[in-house]
Amino acid sequence: MKRLTLAEASAMLIGTQIGAGVLGLPYALRGAGFLGVFVVIASGLMTLLTALFVLEVASKNPGKSLSKLTEEHLGKMGGVVMFLSISALAYGALIAYIAGSADIISSLAGIRPEIAAIAFWSLMSLIVFMGLKVSGEAELTLTGILLLALVLSISLVLGKIDEKNLTNLNASVALRGIGVVIFAYVSHMVIPELLRGLENIKTTTKAVFIGYLVPMVFYAFFVLSFVGAFGLSTPELATTALERSYGKLGRILGLVLPLAAICTSYIGIALSEMDNIKEFLRINKLYAWILTVFPPLLIYFVGLKSFVNALWLAGTFGGVLYAGILPTMMYLKAKKKYDSFHLHFPHLMAYLSGLVFLMIFLYSLVSLV
Repeated sequence: MKRLTLAEASAMLIGTQIGAGVLGLPYALRGAGFLGVFVVIASGLMTLLTALFVLEVASKNPGKSLSKLTEEHLGKMGGVVMFLSISALAYGALIAYIAGSADIISSLAGIRPEIAAIAFWSLMSLIVFMGLKVSGEAELTLTGILLLALVLSISLVLGKIDEKNLTNLNASVALRGIGVVIFAYVSHMVIPELLRGLENIKTTTKAVFIGYLVPMVFYAFFVLSFVGAFGLSTPELATTALERSYGKLGRILGLVLPLAAICTSYIGIALSEMDNIKEFLRINKLYAWILTVFPPLLIYFVGLKSFVNALWLAGTFGGVLYAGILPTMMYLKAKKKYDSFHLHFPHLMAYLSGLVFLMIFLYSLVSLV
């Protein structure tokens, strides 16, 4: 396997995350005001911490997927829970991306959404099948386009912010949106793959910091600008609101940006899920690829076509476990087993991290009742 560069590795993390943030965050936090921005930053720092937990553990067991790392430290049941959490998150995300791409491509090209969904799914799934290096190169190109479009869209909207939309604080809205926010940062399953591709923990640590801090900054400004400008009228695909102010130019930008975001996220999540299935179920690459890309397409055609609902379900019942609770437990267990780590975190910090994510998970369960 060809080695990744730092730029390609960082792009994979950035691209995997920003897709969800661009498409779901402003709508999920549209009534939270400045609290929404706070939730975005706080969640970003918390998930960066647990991502570093994953990296530390992966460095002691190079080559293993996140599910196998969990099994190594938390036993067979822990590995199964991690596998199911990753799968729930991955399938929820891939369904959302197929649904979102179908609407966007259909609007741009004037074709039926079902045909658009198949076209998108076919191209992205082929890139995933071609492996880590090809996926990294595709992510680097797409992420460059994505960030450029994101900067332009934020610049267009910042001048239209209405202070009332940001000072009308609603804590319950902010709490209900946490599932989507956490989903926006979940690329932890990619980290063992990046370590394998970079073959150096110091370089991978740099990639993790870049890969989480860059999306956090963009998310904060994106929520600030779109919620500030459109408030409660923020649409489910936030960037489609650009058409209201900038006509055809805004419409094209508002569709191309999320499409690029969807592409980068689909590649990163599908690639990681494929490796997760391959190693955990001990099957070959072709069967793992089939089990990764076909179920989301079938579920889409069965009828689950709500984009933000898919993101919320994936973030709440996949993301909180897989990106919060389990990595913390795994790291604490590994600290008892190994003497040295690249980065050293106090036990209290790890315990607090696990407690916060547990409270979020329990609140999400209660909110369903």
